[in-house]
Amino acid sequence: MEKTICVKVSHRRKRVVLVLIILLGFWCQQACADTLTPQNWSPTWVNPAWDRPANMVLDRQISVPGDIELTQILDPVTCSGCHSDIYNQWQGSMHGLAQQDPVYQAAAKLFLAEAQASGDTGAIEEARSCVRCHTPVGHLSKTIETSDGNFNSFSADDQRDGIFCDFCHTVKASAGIGNAPFIVDPGKNNPTPGTKWGPRGDAPPTGTHDREFSELHTRSEMCGMCHDVTHTLNGTPLERTYTEWRESPYNTGDPSTTVYCQDCHMRQKPGVPATGSTARPDNPGQSSPAGPERPHIYVHYVVGGNAAVSSNETIKQMAVERLQNCAEVEIEAPDSLEAFTATSIKVRVTNTGAGHYLPTGLSEVRQMWLHVIVESSRGEILFESGRVDTEGTIDPNARMYNIVLADKNGNHTANVALADHVESDNRIPPKGCTTETFTMGLPVKALRGITITATLKYRSASQSLINTLLEGAAPTLPIIDMASATKSVQR
Repeated sequence: MEKTICVKVSHRRKRVVLVLIILLGFWCQQACADTLTPQNWSPTWVNPAWDRPANMVLDRQISVPGDIELTQILDPVTCSGCHSDIYNQWQGSMHGLAQQDPVYQAAAKLFLAEAQASGDTGAIEEARSCVRCHTPVGHLSKTIETSDGNFNSFSADDQRDGIFCDFCHTVKASAGIGNAPFIVDPGKNNPTPGTKWGPRGDAPPTGTHDREFSELHTRSEMCGMCHDVTHTLNGTPLERTYTEWRESPYNTGDPSTTVYCQDCHMRQKPGVPATGSTARPDNPGQSSPAGPERPHIYVHYVVGGNAAVSSNETIKQMAVERLQNCAEVEIEAPDSLEAFTATSIKVRVTNTGAGHYLPTGLSEVRQMWLHVIVESSRGEILFESGRVDTEGTIDPNARMYNIVLADKNGNHTANVALADHVESDNRIPPKGCTTETFTMGLPVKALRGITITATLKYRSASQSLINTLLEGAAPTLPIIDMASATKSVQR
């Protein structure tokens, strides 16, 4: 197997500064790791002064469990009274399902159980820390406690268990990047809901709640609070979506040309993928009936690549549309064929539309791979790589794009709590590419001509992992064709 990788390199100065900041954050983290609490493992690092939202503060006084009461937080249904369009977009989203997701809950319980069985204090703390991002209000109000493996303490009709309106808009500030360093300031109760922070502060008063402009909400740093995850004890990078974006060509350093996370994920509507390789049009309208007409209202589907969990068919289809507009596949093949001679075919995969690596997020679980088929002129398969069998298992020799984590004994693990280091990472960076070489011996029948088909495929997790987590209730996860190319070679 041969592979070449091409990456557009930029922002060298920023990269050096970022590395120094991360190293400093890791040193501080280790210095206080004897007392494992959110205060000492969050944030992971802080943006330098010249590249920091006005409400990213340095005192590290992050919100912690016990800081709020559940009664202080508005249910999304209350918000829907004025913001019905936004509520309807959010309902059924992966943000809304961040805690209800049965795959997450099963994985979180398994990871915690395995960490407890290992007796590793750091692994146990890491397993418990997942709730800070998946159910921040549950965490801060102590509605959900994880010491006993309880990840589901909300009533079935309570929509405050995931990422929702009144959590995001009571975030007053951030203490930095990574491991959820949010600072919240909710109101007292439903009649007095307090101030809501967001991308605008000029809306006319309605008597419902006060509003303040938050620069944080307009920039990727809002997303970077949860979409950069570091092991709470040993510093292993578990997710780096924000950092991947920060060091990408999409972050130009100039606000007028930078493409922030919101510019893709909060512009997408059905039929409008809004990626780095497509148009990202404005969404004119009103955020509420009492609000003014605006040239753009952020949409709140906030779709990623998960087309499996949500029961909202619109959001599932939008995930497919996003996946199908972020990569390209090209085939290089010889001009002529010779029998009994090794023939090489090259397939290039380019990340054309994602502002982060492909794939991103929990990339040790995500599956992205190449399926390559070489057929004779009569349709006979002469070569195949990346086939999925009837059990949902991918050919072990397939070209996979993922992160491989290992525990402290060097064993591969998908349990982030037990992870000690990254063993390998062969994902594709923003606007970068990788070229795979497939070498095969072709029979005489190939001299009549061959057809090569290369397809980049994606699945949110392996079928075997889903079967393990959900057992009899496990669905068959959809496999999405992200991009494909075909080329014919005649004799």
